[in-house]
Amino acid sequence: MFFRHSCKAKYVGSLNEKLSVKQRESIARTPFWWFMSLNHSVKISRNLLPVLCYRWVERRGGFAIGREVVEFNLLDVCLGLGLRVLGEKIDISDDDEDSDCRKLFSSGKVHVKRIYEFLLEYDNDSGSIELFTSLYILLGISEFLLPNRDGIVFPKIFKVVDDLKSIGKYNWGNLVYDYLVSSLCSASRALKYESNTSHIHLFGCVYMLQLWSFDHIFVCNATFNCDKSKFPRLLHWMKIKVGDKLVKTSFDKELAINEVVVCNEELGYEFVREAFQTFGTSYNRSIDKENEELKRLVENEEREIAELEAVLCHLEDMVAKKEEHNRTEGDGKDDPHYDGNDEEEVDVGVHYTVNDPASDVEGDDSAGDDVEVDVGKESNMYDRMKS
Repeated sequence: MFFRHSCKAKYVGSLNEKLSVKQRESIARTPFWWFMSLNHSVKISRNLLPVLCYRWVERRGGFAIGREVVEFNLLDVCLGLGLRVLGEKIDISDDDEDSDCRKLFSSGKVHVKRIYEFLLEYDNDSGSIELFTSLYILLGISEFLLPNRDGIVFPKIFKVVDDLKSIGKYNWGNLVYDYLVSSLCSASRALKYESNTSHIHLFGCVYMLQLWSFDHIFVCNATFNCDKSKFPRLLHWMKIKVGDKLVKTSFDKELAINEVVVCNEELGYEFVREAFQTFGTSYNRSIDKENEELKRLVENEEREIAELEAVLCHLEDMVAKKEEHNRTEGDGKDDPHYDGNDEEEVDVGVHYTVNDPASDVEGDDSAGDDVEVDVGKESNMYDRMKS
């Protein structure tokens, strides 16, 4: 079984080496400023896709790790790719071609390579810096975030990038997530139920699956020497190569982090706070949750201890009463009027064994077996004492 995908940073990475200062400044003012950090090193492990496709649980929206299903959700996308996961949705099935950017190219389908070639030849002196920025973002979205097998740009994205001032209002994270999950579901079903399938091609930003694996799986099984303070998280994970050994050993251990933690630095971004309030758990809230659980356990322990102390107190009272009862019997035997008859008319309803030290009942030392004695009735021991 061969797994393939189209998620690359070949064109945008090459273009990043040629950006001018003005172009960088313009791109930096958009939500996709981090595109400028992409390069050829952004690659997904060849053995990770088969593992994740096999473990994908469609109805739960997560991956089976051990006995649990670890969720893959929009907060993962927000933190991994720095994309907003709330806002106005984009329908990429819309074929509206009424776009200024679209008019720059001939009719028909537009390949990402054509966008790249256009930008390479772009004249900064005569051309608009805003137009260059729009096409640059279009290239990054089409090549890395929404790639497909044919490398075709969705017509709707042309329309969206026309207006740079409004580009931040859209729910880009949800679009990337839905597009990727749709492909993941199809690939998982083909892997599990179509035995005659020899090739599986995933579309969408499959590199997001490796980012998810770093945050939920790999960090449990390895130590990484990198600066983890960067945002989005892609910027510190993209330099780490994931080998086959790490993939195998990590998933074989069946250990995972269920809920990703959001640090205070990440919460400094407004769109991260939006995502966190809707989908996530912060570090402090995670600590509070653990403290609440510990408090509950302590309260249960204290309640059990109190119950045991009450039982112990009751037992001590019973022992004290029994000792008092035995002392009373002993005082009666010292009475000069004592006739040697131990029989009592009160049946206390308690049974003791002769060798029970708590009973303090005098018995025949020659008796080797335990003999049950009913205090309220005459016993064989009593008959022997009389004789």
